[in-house]
Amino acid sequence: MIRQITITNFRSVNKQSFYAEEITTFVGKNDAGKSNILRALNLFFNNHTDSQEPFSFSSDFNINARVYKQRAKEIMVELVLKLPQSYRKEGYPDTVYWKKVWRENGLHRLSEVQQYCVLNKGRVTKKQEFPPRSKIPNLLSNINFMYVPAIKDKDFFKELQGQLYDVIAATTEQGLRGSATSFEAEIKSHVTELLTEIDKTFSGDNEIRMPQNLRNIFEALEFNSNNIPLGRRGDGIKIRHIPMMLSFIGAKHQNSGKRLAIKPLIWGFEEPENNVEFATCFELNKQFIDAVRKHTQVFITTHSPAIYSLNNSDTLPENIKTRTYYVSKIINENNTSETKIDATDEEELHGNIGFLQLLSPIIEKKRDEWLKRNEEYESVANELLKQLENDIKPRLFLEGQSDKVVINRLLEFFNLSENVFIDVPSEGNNCANAAVDRGVAFNLIQKHKNEKVKGLVLLDADCAGSKARKIFNERVSGSKAVYCELIKPTKVIIYLKSKGYNVSADLETLFPSEIWELALKEGWLEKIENESEKLTDYKLKDLINNNQLANEYKSGLTDTECMYVDYKFDHKGKQKVSNYIMRMQDQEIIDSGLDRTFSAVIKTIEKII
Repeated sequence: MIRQITITNFRSVNKQSFYAEEITTFVGKNDAGKSNILRALNLFFNNHTDSQEPFSFSSDFNINARVYKQRAKEIMVELVLKLPQSYRKEGYPDTVYWKKVWRENGLHRLSEVQQYCVLNKGRVTKKQEFPPRSKIPNLLSNINFMYVPAIKDKDFFKELQGQLYDVIAATTEQGLRGSATSFEAEIKSHVTELLTEIDKTFSGDNEIRMPQNLRNIFEALEFNSNNIPLGRRGDGIKIRHIPMMLSFIGAKHQNSGKRLAIKPLIWGFEEPENNVEFATCFELNKQFIDAVRKHTQVFITTHSPAIYSLNNSDTLPENIKTRTYYVSKIINENNTSETKIDATDEEELHGNIGFLQLLSPIIEKKRDEWLKRNEEYESVANELLKQLENDIKPRLFLEGQSDKVVINRLLEFFNLSENVFIDVPSEGNNCANAAVDRGVAFNLIQKHKNEKVKGLVLLDADCAGSKARKIFNERVSGSKAVYCELIKPTKVIIYLKSKGYNVSADLETLFPSEIWELALKEGWLEKIENESEKLTDYKLKDLINNNQLANEYKSGLTDTECMYVDYKFDHKGKQKVSNYIMRMQDQEIIDSGLDRTFSAVIKTIEKII
């Protein structure tokens, strides 16, 4: 593992020396020279600067470097590396010094140095030669430095897939050739007539053969997910493939050959946050940690807090060490510009990058929202406390007034309405989160009471309801008095969801088809015009890839199933249908089947009575 790096006269770097750990992050503004650090390492290990750009002394030599008459201009990169345990020898240091020099004609091999050394407070001391037949030079020559540029375009992925072929071919050449031979035979079987005609015309024995090197074919392969090629996926998905591909290449490289026990792997990853949403950066951080766990050293350049926060993340294992540097452009004593690399901490970085200025108004806004929410929460708690003084019946918390009207009528039908108190948020605040807030507050106000009144928060099994239930379970853990349930879907809804339709198990889907048909006739339903809204994203992609129209796919549904897919109750429609159900006689409820479709909900409510 690299422990210290010194770069001299490379591009914007005059001379900078700094320590390195398992994860080393360089943070700075654009054009500060962050990328030059990784490019110097790429030059050192691969003799390239950018991804596929060869070394050019005229471009890569620092234009402000001091030049001496009797000395050649040169770029120098010096590394101090810590040896793996199996390469350490008693009586010798466990660190080595490795220097490379480039002059106008390229790499100056006579200036290359590999020696034992001692690293003392940043100074390289006590250099000594390796003993005869040392395995260390072989170890150093097998270090695999993998450079990921800031722009991860189609050509980059093409080259990366080419590297996949190189490393697979090195370990399983015969296996790949065998597969190619069978493919070659299949092609021949289809072009026999053409080959015969060519033989007649040119008096020869013609045949079609696969190339000996299959790299070009491998570069053209596509990684498909759900029938969608990687090339057509978003940047966030593409970039998250990179660490996995690098790890695979590294693992195969490690297993190739028989003589060397260890082949160290180092990544130089430029600006992983480019074209990636904030949340994906945190997923990338996990991938970097996983790579380090598998003995990969990682160097990262970034200007995103989502990436450099990795070094102070709670998910970072204690045994993984990190370092963070702030990279900036300064004017030196010669009045010229150069890159400076300074150790720093996260708080200082936030200020240097401008993140604090960005966050301050957001924090202030969130503080105001929290204060307002806290006032509302206290108001709800006081309201519930007064209710509890006058009525100690179990509480049923619902999302809205129309839900209350329907559930109350069904409770009356089952002779249970006097056994439960139905609580709903105030009009205009009807939602799953509001019901959960009231349920949480109800649990809190009786937290220290010996005799607790039971409570149930009953929510629609839609996206909002599922998220609200998760919040409830996080805030009310271990309570035996108050709990949260989602409405269970009917068989029709379960079937439609399995077909990829975007339907939810809300209260209205429990209404029998007879009531839905009445609602359609009376104009209580709102038609969903956009066909794409009726399907899940996964099903939409599936239809697109199979060149199938949504209307064609829907043709297999019954009229009743189509009604659940094509329509929904709007706010006024919910009020109308709930008032209709409120006026229904018991026999009408039986005849319509409402008693049967709501039986599971009633059984859930009975648990708190």
